[in-house]
Amino acid sequence: MNEEKRKSEAESRLRQYLSERHLRCTPERLAILGVVMDARGPFTPADLLTELSGRDFRLSQATVYNTLKLLEAASVVRHRPSSGGVETYECASRVDEHLTLVCSRCGRTRELRDAELTKLLKLRRYPSFVMSGFDLYIHGLCSRCRGVGRARRTAKEK
Repeated sequence: MNEEKRKSEAESRLRQYLSERHLRCTPERLAILGVVMDARGPFTPADLLTELSGRDFRLSQATVYNTLKLLEAASVVRHRPSSGGVETYECASRVDEHLTLVCSRCGRTRELRDAELTKLLKLRRYPSFVMSGFDLYIHGLCSRCRGVGRARRTAKEK
């Protein structure tokens, strides 16, 4: 899907969600949506504030958090679990079927696609539930953190 179509669909979803709930479609909400749709991967509310202030758009932290909750409810963004305690989000249109490897020590993430696992999950049927996609988070230690642990153990052994 091209970028303009993806952005247009996200804005339509937001406008429909707001209209159904008799909420206003404010310039602030649209500005936040624009930054979210331009994001190239996971982002935090602080990332959005920084980006918006760089565009001479002043918003409060509360406005950003509240708008992210609206965007999540409208299925424009998804909240991602994070090991570092920082709230992280990503565009819902970018995360249909993938694995995310999460380092339990440093919090680094890496996204992968696994065709074999995707095929298996699509074949799986659940009672009273129709799957539309999946996010799979696998927690462990990244190669850097495993290497740091090994180096420390080796130094202590000597």
